[in-house]
Amino acid sequence: MRVAVSKPAPLSPGDRIAVVAPSGGVDEARLGAGIAVLEARGFEVSGPVARAPFRLFSGSDDERRAELQRAFSDSGVRAVWFARGGYGMNRLLPGLEPAWLAEHAKLCIGFSDATAFLQWLLAAGVPALHGPMVAHDLVREDGSGGLDHLLAIAGGRADWEVPVPVPLVPGRAEGPLGGGCLAVLASLAGTAFQPVFDGRIALLEDTHERPQRKLDRMLVQLRQAGMLDGVRGLIFGAMPECGPEIDIHGTILDCLGDLGVPIGFGAPVGHGDTHLAVPMGVRVRLSVDDDAGGSLLGLESLVE
Repeated sequence: MRVAVSKPAPLSPGDRIAVVAPSGGVDEARLGAGIAVLEARGFEVSGPVARAPFRLFSGSDDERRAELQRAFSDSGVRAVWFARGGYGMNRLLPGLEPAWLAEHAKLCIGFSDATAFLQWLLAAGVPALHGPMVAHDLVREDGSGGLDHLLAIAGGRADWEVPVPVPLVPGRAEGPLGGGCLAVLASLAGTAFQPVFDGRIALLEDTHERPQRKLDRMLVQLRQAGMLDGVRGLIFGAMPECGPEIDIHGTILDCLGDLGVPIGFGAPVGHGDTHLAVPMGVRVRLSVDDDAGGSLLGLESLVE
């Protein structure tokens, strides 16, 4: 069933950003450094609520869910930005109603464990931004212009481009982008929060998952759960620390090569030395050429 799209407002210097920590505990030094980067760009930033950690999480389920809800309810907040990933976001989804999220639509930025929430936002009709997190990789200087790229998309730029250097199955496809961290997506298979990629281009990225067992298992799980039924194209990130690329390529082709859709590999998206943000829930074009690699192109603004 198609839902009405509620695009968030654009993000501009002077706007207020709420940094939230709905997953793992946050390193205060890294958090402070990331907030300083955003403040230097002219944003007003409020940090995560101080609280005692609970097990491997930044707080209890109720505390972490309440923090997210406060950030989305606050009319003075323009964007909600994850501090870091880890694990725990999927535990909070049962208390986050899609209708409420659509009513309080805001720009949300994150990746890794945030994948669970970004895909739930898409199910509610709210586009989101898969990108660097405040206490994780926002402060990394790699010469890619990653923050400039992210802020341009958050401000309304539609004609962005991300390279896809390795062609696995050539072809072209258009559709809304969805997906994110492969391990998180696989953990949602068979639940009430399982994403649907029918009519979409799927981004799959991860780190430290070996190809001959873990990647194979998760890709097969996505297929057997029906999550890839009707998918229009597949784009993989760089997949660092997942083994030799030739083994990763072989696993992808063995598991997904018969889908009859373009598949590209190596996009600097998600886990990896270079991390370029990509908008989810809005139209993109995936072009995978036989020899020259390819690209992911923006066709629609993320924001209203």
